[in-house]
Amino acid sequence: MAHRLKEYSSDSNLIYTQGDLRDKDKIDSWFQKDATHLYHLASVVGVKNYIDDPLALIDIVVVGTRNLLELATKYNTRVLFTSTSEIYAKNPNPPWSEQDDRVLGPTSIDRWSYSSSKAVCEHMLFALFRSNNLRFTIVRFFNVYGPGQAPIFVISKSLYNVMNNKSPYLYDSGEQTRCFTYVDDAIDGMLLASRSESANGEVFNIGSNIERTMKNAIDLIIKISGKELDIINFQTKKEYGEKYEDIPRRIPNVSKAKEILDWEVTTSLEDGIKASIDWAKNNKWWLK
Repeated sequence: MAHRLKEYSSDSNLIYTQGDLRDKDKIDSWFQKDATHLYHLASVVGVKNYIDDPLALIDIVVVGTRNLLELATKYNTRVLFTSTSEIYAKNPNPPWSEQDDRVLGPTSIDRWSYSSSKAVCEHMLFALFRSNNLRFTIVRFFNVYGPGQAPIFVISKSLYNVMNNKSPYLYDSGEQTRCFTYVDDAIDGMLLASRSESANGEVFNIGSNIERTMKNAIDLIIKISGKELDIINFQTKKEYGEKYEDIPRRIPNVSKAKEILDWEVTTSLEDGIKASIDWAKNNKWWLK
């Protein structure tokens, strides 16, 4: 975090605090009571993390969000809550619109703890909207990637390995599809959603609607980087056992964001990967 904030360290508008969202006294001490907007992006992320400790995930996401929403309600702060495409889980009929059904696996599979936790938070937001007039907007991100992202996701981890001359990992067949969304596009969508009066009390899919296989994405990273590397196959069942279950396709219907926010993705996966590689070359600390 220090590397990312260094260029803004002299800005008097920046107040940086580290803490645990489960600590009510701590967040009450730094919550800016005159703030107009709260952008809530805090969460446990990454499949391995929520398989390793689903209880911590549930506590941080659900309890932490509840603490923040109590303060937002008290001080009439509008909330932008970042949810996830995992909300839809195994719904077999993509592209998914915001009102489509959630189809999850059994609770014995830890994979679904992330989807369930975010869904509980969405329920809390709608409840407070109806009972206390809390102003909020939810955005469901679809596979956001870009410069500086922690190397624990498909694009960032593959790029991190390739830039360090290590073979990237291909999970299972590599035929699973995702819609990769460049961070600048995601931020634009988030800001539009948070500021639009028409978006109050609404949910939006924020993501590319161009479907790519995992293998295609990794091949692109190798090609654009100019490296010559083999791909290592990673078998999720062998590594994660019965705690993990994959989603074969993940595609958003983004017509609502286009209609209400006038938002759509403008960065291709090729251009986004190139920008991420160029950034990594100029920020050697990230490659360490």
